Amino acid sequence: MNERGNLLVVRNDRLGDTILALPTIPLLRQAFPGAKIYFWAAPQVAPLVMCVDGIEDVLESGDHASHTIAEKLRSLRIETAFCLRPTFSNAKALKKARIPERIGTARRWYSFLFNKRIDLPRRGSQQHEADLNLDLLTAVGVKGDADFPEIILPENVEEKIGQLLAGNPEASGSQSSYIVIHPGSGGSTQNWSSKYFKEIAARLAVEHSWEIVVTGSPSEEDLCREVASDHCLNLCGKTDLLELTALLKQTELLITNSTGPLHLAVALGTKVIGLYPPLADSMPDRWGPYGHPEWAMMPDLPVCRKCHNGDFSACKCMEELSPDSVYQRAIELLDVK
Repeated sequence: MNERGNLLVVRNDRLGDTILALPTIPLLRQAFPGAKIYFWAAPQVAPLVMCVDGIEDVLESGDHASHTIAEKLRSLRIETAFCLRPTFSNAKALKKARIPERIGTARRWYSFLFNKRIDLPRRGSQQHEADLNLDLLTAVGVKGDADFPEIILPENVEEKIGQLLAGNPEASGSQSSYIVIHPGSGGSTQNWSSKYFKEIAARLAVEHSWEIVVTGSPSEEDLCREVASDHCLNLCGKTDLLELTALLKQTELLITNSTGPLHLAVALGTKVIGLYPPLADSMPDRWGPYGHPEWAMMPDLPVCRKCHNGDFSACKCMEELSPDSVYQRAIELLDVK
């Protein structure tokens, strides 16, 4: 395949969306081994992207800084940009930076700002989000199966999470005996019931002596406190993104909603149970654990018409997903006899 100059991958939004853009990196490296690959990421996710093998450097900015990011892009002499988050601001920044080859989707009014356009219908598609991202690479003839690149963490991060785990008075010291429960979703979808998460945590700890760690953002402290019991180590608000990554890297199983840490765990090779509401915009065929559809669970209900992203109070559909069914799935994945 023809060599190219410097490449740019644009995905400057939330953690899960960014993680699902990462399979593009190994394919681009394989296709263009002499090219440097840059990644434009949101500031809150950039520290993690900096640890991804194969990425030369990371630009930190949201999609509302086109006037400041364009100059930086020009200095990097980017030849080809893959706009995996095709907002108007991102498209305008790439055009302003005078990047010769700007690849994006074809269905928006501002798609003229891209000079290579792929007709890629995302809404209503039954393709996985990661595969939709990979489809943009076909504009330069890149195709093939893809997996997540390696995430290489600094040693001090591994040491810090070891210290936090040592704060569990019941810990055995084994680095492979943890189950993480992440009961929030950052508001991205409807959550499974906190009382159900608490029941699962207690059963796994008491009946099978697993060491349970509860994680969450500082805004989810009340939720995590409700889920955590005397058998859990509550690390809510005590880990940054890299420390959470180190934790998930040495975890046997993550149980969580449809949220960024789920995709992070899958990228690290950790088993997950992802709990999904029957919402059209949240279906596991698009947002499930990539490469492992069997790790997703959803209530056996038709698509819910009572709630939508951002307002879930009108519906209790997630309560139809029983704690016992999730517990049994956990036992299967943990290969407990």
